[in-house]
Amino acid sequence: MSDGKPLLVIGLVFLMIAGIGAVDSTALSPGDHDDLSVPGEATDEQAEPTDQTEQGEEIQTLDDVVDSCAATQPDDFADPADENGVVGFVDGYWYNESIDINASDGLNETELEKLSARAAARFEAMRCHDAPEGLPSVEILTREEFQDEQSGQFESIPASESQFDNAKLETLLLVSSQNNSIDEREQNRGATIGGSYNFRENEIRIVTDDPESLRINEPVLAHELGHAVQDQQFNLSQYSRETSDMNSGILGLIEGDVSLIENRYRTACAEGLWNCVTEGGGDSGTGNGASAQEPANWGLYFTNFQPYSDGPNFIQQIFERSDGWEGVNDLYEDPPQSAFYTVNPGSYGELELGDITVPDESADQWERLAFPEEPNYDTVGIAGISAMFKTPTYETGGQVSIYRPQEILNLDEDGEVDRFNPLNYDHPETEGWRDDKLYVYTHADTNETATAWSLQWETAADAEPFVESYQQMIEYRGGQPVEGSDRTYEFGANSDYEMALTIQTDGDRVTVVKAPTVEELDEIHGVELD
Repeated sequence: MSDGKPLLVIGLVFLMIAGIGAVDSTALSPGDHDDLSVPGEATDEQAEPTDQTEQGEEIQTLDDVVDSCAATQPDDFADPADENGVVGFVDGYWYNESIDINASDGLNETELEKLSARAAARFEAMRCHDAPEGLPSVEILTREEFQDEQSGQFESIPASESQFDNAKLETLLLVSSQNNSIDEREQNRGATIGGSYNFRENEIRIVTDDPESLRINEPVLAHELGHAVQDQQFNLSQYSRETSDMNSGILGLIEGDVSLIENRYRTACAEGLWNCVTEGGGDSGTGNGASAQEPANWGLYFTNFQPYSDGPNFIQQIFERSDGWEGVNDLYEDPPQSAFYTVNPGSYGELELGDITVPDESADQWERLAFPEEPNYDTVGIAGISAMFKTPTYETGGQVSIYRPQEILNLDEDGEVDRFNPLNYDHPETEGWRDDKLYVYTHADTNETATAWSLQWETAADAEPFVESYQQMIEYRGGQPVEGSDRTYEFGANSDYEMALTIQTDGDRVTVVKAPTVEELDEIHGVELD
């Protein structure tokens, strides 16, 4: 699919570390993303901030938080004569100005407007951007209200896109033949989103779990306001996201930029450098935002969380090795086109990934699923590959693991989860990846689906860890070896998957073929079963 729909919503989602996690972009493959869902990042139990910034500098004064680009506040916080272009002043409030609100019983409309203005001013002062078009409206919703609002947004997805998505995720062994991938994406989104910014409507929605008292967490609000500023500066809807991997790369920039600022914001609140309103009430310190529920699908969660785990570190490294914020701004002219670059920041601008060709070798009764003016394949990328192999650990509570917990979580020197970059996506199964393309086929008579997923690695040796782990995943899902056929499997009555798979290797290339039955495998991609 060649030109994915524009990003219209940035949704703030929860990270759940201790056995539960939640992220969903509802990104449909190949690359076509529903209009109303792109994720952001927040924490389930808001991280206890450290006394260091991302660059490892101690935060001791506001000078460690506020950039030198910010305007100097007058002692009496008087409004500037002309606020246009004044960085750190928004709608009557300076970035360090006190506001008269009582958050203990929730916020009324006037209080929310005051808090939004100050949070936006703080974002400006840290990121060196102003919001010349003003602020979007902000609404606080309970999780139930948000779920009700989301329920109808997935009904308009075309049947062909849903069919592609299901077939792809079956191949990745993430959504069974019994389940509907779109339903699971919708459930993930409704359970885990903490807030969203809608480009089309120019509005922000923040989710709370307290229906009696609509409280808010200020750093979460700043995150969403940051997206509004970001959109005014860079027009985020300009980016096409043709594949899942491209989506992950571009979101690594968009979310990494805002999440890095949110991390500093949260630290400034915790250290008492700023008075901050939190959901727990009061005007300082930290507090929890709305809590997330367990996601319907762990594989989708891990796939879509990758930009929010690796994005801030990617932005930090670009900031440090270039011209500070100017270097980061330049990324919007040439954003990373793959998750590989945000997982491996040193490769950005240095390593050219592959662009493989996968010929159509299907029999006459099978036809590749195609989409008008969009590519007819998806590139899963290393976010999706890593997500596959993380999934058993979380689905079984660690009873079955391809990746052990210590291989999934990034730990700091104290053995605690690194809240700035919590999850690891750099594994032997992903480090040699260079490209992949997954095609879906439909049968002319039965409308059943099949797939051919071809992956390229730097060397044949780099492909071996992927093949070994994918075979473990097949076993975990109930696949049984087919006698007399090397690396060929069928899924029977003891599995929720109704299909057959074969893994073919040829040097630095691996091809996975899925079909309804073993006998139909060679109709899809000309495979030769021994």
